[in-house]
Formats: sequence, structure tokens, C-alpha cells
Amino acid sequence: MAKKRKPRVKKGQTIAARRQADRRRRERNRPEARRKRREGKKYKFRIKVVRLYRQEKTVRSEQAAIEIVLAKYGPRKEGDEKLSPNTIRRWHNLVGKENDYKALYPKSTRPKTIHYQVPKYVEEIIFTLRVLKGWNGHRIAAELKRRKIATISGKTVYQVFKRLGLQVKTYALKARSEGVAYRRYQRRHPNQQWHIDFLEFTLVDGTKCYVCLIIDDHSRYIIRAAIGTATSSAWVVELLQSAFAQFGKPEQIVTDNGQEFVSRWEDSLTLFGTFLKDQQVEHINTAPYYPQGNGKAEAAVKILKQELLRTQGWSSISDVEKAMAEFLLYYNNYRAHSSLGWLAPAEVFTGRAIRVQGLAQIPGLEKMAQNPEFGEAFADPPIVIDCHTLNKRFALAIA
Repeated sequence: MAKKRKPRVKKGQTIAARRQADRRRRERNRPEARRKRREGKKYKFRIKVVRLYRQEKTVRSEQAAIEIVLAKYGPRKEGDEKLSPNTIRRWHNLVGKENDYKALYPKSTRPKTIHYQVPKYVEEIIFTLRVLKGWNGHRIAAELKRRKIATISGKTVYQVFKRLGLQVKTYALKARSEGVAYRRYQRRHPNQQWHIDFLEFTLVDGTKCYVCLIIDDHSRYIIRAAIGTATSSAWVVELLQSAFAQFGKPEQIVTDNGQEFVSRWEDSLTLFGTFLKDQQVEHINTAPYYPQGNGKAEAAVKILKQELLRTQGWSSISDVEKAMAEFLLYYNNYRAHSSLGWLAPAEVFTGRAIRVQGLAQIPGLEKMAQNPEFGEAFADPPIVIDCHTLNKRFALAIA
């Protein structure tokens, strides 16, 4: 029987479906619109209070007018805006003789300017992290706070960028939104879902190499990062077998529609698909032309490119493997992750805290970490994850 190709999915179909789903979601949940409605209700309520107060004040005493206003508009349930004689008089004075009722619209109580003084050694650390790591202001601020170096905001870090003549714009993937607001999600436990993706880079002699990344959805922990000169289903299956032996089997695995993962023929599986079927692991494919569906793996690829592979030219795979092993130790155990509330992946994966202070365990900053001018630097040893660690973690979670 001749094989039948699967029907092709056009990019427009995927984008249209995503846009319709996004439109329905935005209609259900619009936080900015809800905030404006709340402010509008407060504004209308204040206008009613002032108008009634002014109307009654023309025929009665001020005290009697206030009592009438409080009797009609005083708070009757939890959540109603508080009302007092001083508040009524203040709103009346805001409107003034010109009847400027726009003055009653709720205003932010945040101060317009906040002045910070950043120590010189902190500025030197910010400069180094920006130049060597390419971190943005919010990441640097979070790492400084987590490592007990300084407590400053991301906005202050950006001001330091400008003062030191550094590029303010951060690195980011260049892509169009296509009218779709991308959603983030996170599985509740480790090993519920893994993500797999490939990263391509080139050695100095022109040899193309590939990195296969396997990432846990819940913790962003990089389970495997292997390097090879070609991609294949057999290679991915071999990596999964070793990962299953150490971490156990996940419930789901998310991949794109590459030929290593998905067959081009209907009712046909690749070696990768057959392996997952035998292991009773659900295989989830992202929608065509929608890499955001595998966004956690894409984010790890971006980090690996920016902070490791682009730092220098690599002459051999062995050099990359050695640097990769050191980087993964740092990434999994000591690098704060923004989507995890600025915790390290190993902390979220195991539920155990890792203490780190100063510039300890940041690749490339070993000399600065040893310099007492930049403060004390120490870190707990990395967490070794195996089946025993996972069993203990799940037992603690259940209890």
C-alpha cells in the first residue's frame, strides 16, 4: 500500500487560530481595562459626593450637609471607598470655584523621582556583568540582591548603563507578534513535561556542530546538553535513555516538527516516536511556524548562545564540551531565572535552597570573586540530582 503524505498546514491557518484564541482570551481577562473601570467608578462617585455636598450646603449648615452626604454615600460594604468629613471637604476644595471636576480623578501616590546612590564597587560589578554576560538591568539587579551585594532596582541599573556609556538595549529574539499575545505556563511538578530542541554553532575551522538540549518545564533545569556533528532520532533516543535512568520518565515531551521527531508520512513514526510510544510517554508537537510553543527550550538556546558559545571562537568539540559542563553546573545551580522568581533551576527542581553570596560561581569572574574589595564570596556545593533525590523531594511535597 502506497504511503500517503500528511496534509500540509499553512502558516496563515496557525496564525489565524492563535489570533482568534488570543482575542477571546483578552476579552475575558483585561487587567488594564478593569483598572480603568475601577478608577472611573471612583471618579464618578467623588463627583456625586461633591455635587450633593454643594447642593445641600446652599440650604443647610455645613455639618448638616456632611451628615446627609455620609448617610447617602457612606460605605455600606467591604470594598466601598472610605468617606469622612475631611475627605468631603478636601474633594470640595480640589474642585474649587472653577468647578474643575477632573481634579477628582484618582492619581498615583508614587513619588515622581527617587534618587539612589550606587557605590563605586557596585558600578564596577554592573559594568563587568553587562560587558561579559550581556545581562539586562533587571537581571543584574536581581542577582545583586540575591547575592547580597546591593539592593537596587532595574531602573537604577539602566541609569548606571547610561552613565557608564553602555548599550542600554538588551539582546532579544527578533520576531513579529503576528497579533498574538503569547501566554506563559509552568507545570506544577518536575518531570511532568520536558522540552527538546537543537542549537547549531560553528567551529573556527567551519565544522557545523549541534547541541541537543533537554529541559524540564517546571524548573527550567537543563537535563542534558550533548554535542554532535549531526542530528538524528537515534542520537536523541540515546540521550533520553540516559536521562530516564537518572531522572525518571516524564509524562510528556514537547518538540518541534523536525524530521528527527516527526515523520513526514501519515500513520508512521520515527525511531524517536516509536521509543516514546514504547515508554508510554506522550509526545506533543508544537504548531507549525510557531516556535513559541517550545519557548522554554528556545530561551535556554538563547542563553547558551549569548553567555557561552559567542564568548570566543571554539577550535574543537572537546573544548566546547568542557566549557559546557562548567556552564551547566553554573546555570542549573547558581544562575537566577527570571520566570522562577529569580531562583536557580536546581532549587525549584529539588525544593532545596542554595546559598550564594558575592560573585562566587559566576564563570569568568573568578578573580573578582577572590578580591576582597568586592565583598565576601562563597556558595553551597551544587545539588546532585538522581532518583534518590527525586524520591525524597516528592515525599516532602506529598507530606
